[in-house]
Parts: sequence; C-alpha cells; structure tokens
Amino acid sequence: VLTELMRFTDDAEAGASLALRDGDPAALGFYLDAGRVHVGDLATMTDQAFDAWQHDTTAGRRSIMLAPTRELVSELNQRARTHRLARTGASTSPEVTLADGNRASAGDTIITRTNDRRLRISRTDWVKNGDLWNVREVTPSGDLRVEHQGTGRLITLPRDYLATSAELGYACTIHSAQGVSVDTMHGVCTGAESRQQFYTMMTRGRHANHVWLQVVDDGDDATLIRPEGVSPLTPTDVLAKILGRDEAQASATTLLHQQADPRLLLGDATQRYLDGLTVAAEHHLGKAY
Repeated sequence: VLTELMRFTDDAEAGASLALRDGDPAALGFYLDAGRVHVGDLATMTDQAFDAWQHDTTAGRRSIMLAPTRELVSELNQRARTHRLARTGASTSPEVTLADGNRASAGDTIITRTNDRRLRISRTDWVKNGDLWNVREVTPSGDLRVEHQGTGRLITLPRDYLATSAELGYACTIHSAQGVSVDTMHGVCTGAESRQQFYTMMTRGRHANHVWLQVVDDGDDATLIRPEGVSPLTPTDVLAKILGRDEAQASATTLLHQQADPRLLLGDATQRYLDGLTVAAEHHLGKAY
C-alpha cells in the first residue's frame, strides 16, 4: 500500500495527494489555498493553461499539459509546436511523422508510448512508456536522435518505432500520463473526470500541479433548465464531485451488491425523473424558455 510519495518537493503537497487518492475532500484545501485551482470556461482555461505552461518552459522548467480528450491534446501539441517554430525560425528543418499524425523536428519534445528493452539507453535502462525526450537531430533515414529529459542520455529512435509508439510530448491525455514525471503540470479539467484521473493528473509535477477547471457550461438549452444550470456548482463542489466519482475496477461480488443498493437505484431513478422534466418543459413551454 502506498503510504508516502517521494516525488514532491513540498511535503504538504505529498500529503494532499495521498488524500486525493483516497477521495478525501479535505485534500482540496491545499490546492485552493496554494492557488493551484483556476476556473472559467473551457476555451479560456485551455488558453491560460497553455500560457502557464509556456511561462514555465521559458523559465527552464520541465512542464507538461494534460487534457481529458485526444482532440484537445492534439490542439495543444500543435499550438506548442507552432509557437516553438515561430520563436526559433526552424520551420525548414527535416521532419518525421509520429504515431499521433503530428510531425517532429530538431528542437521538439516527444513522448514514447511503448516499452522496448531492445532500445537501451544504459546497461540497466531502456526506452519506456511515458519517457519524455528532446529531439536533437533527424537522420537521413528518418530516425530521431533524442536526449532523455531526465537523464540526459542519448539514443536513436528508429523510424518504425516512431510511426507506432511516439507522439509530440508537450501535452498528453490524463490516461496516458501515468509514468510521466516533470517539474510542473498544467491540466485542463471539464468536471467529468474520475477520482483516479484527477489523482493521476495532480501527481505528475514535482514542484507544482495546477488544474484549469471548466465551471461555465456550454449554454445548451437542456443544460440551462437542469438543477446545475439554475444553481451552478462552485469550483469546490465540482472538485468534490470528481473525488466522489470512483471508477476503480470492482469485483463481481461488489457489482452485485451495488446493483441491489437502494441508494444507487434511487440515483438512477432521480436522473430519469430530471430528464423527464426537461422533456416536459420543452414540450409545454418551448425551447425558447
């Protein structure tokens, strides 16, 4: 059982992360008091997370952005690479295509996605899932000469490996962030994440982990007449709901108990009732109301 984390430079953050893992809402106090929670609409949060990441990397920190969807990750990665190319003027450098469809050239950051013991970087270490690398050179054969961000060791990643198991590494999904270790993390949350996802997100950075939380809805008519549209949740409420959303794998016995739990059955019935009210309101009042 994990009882102590050695990754963090701040003991208080280490303790808060363990409380996050257990779903204890008291853990949120640390992140709120430390200014690690930022709120707004999704577009603004995405922009501000990118700006904060850019500030950290400019200051020489190893930083990564996390997001809940591959589409948003791809957008952030392309934005980061475009910014780098505009800053360095290296748009004519040789490029290779990675597994995510993005292209990489000298100066880019990539992340490897598959453990491969044949690609050794020392006598006791090899290329692993979640490793971050700085691209040093594109070889004439389409391989990449890269430097490991943690150890500084060099290795050549072959073209075939790049095509299936490497992506741009400025941003990645929460699910694929396990194994990543950086100085700072900037994560975009929509409020629909699980406790396990939030814990993974908030334990990637040694020095600081920031969540950029969507608390403004999309303005959809169906959303506006629901309880959360009439009385919006506070940021603390949204985070508490994330901690209460446990998606850990359960045994067959536990699932049978849950299916017979009247509290859970009532929750499903309540959700159906609210959906019925929405349809009835639209039918009698029209969508304009």
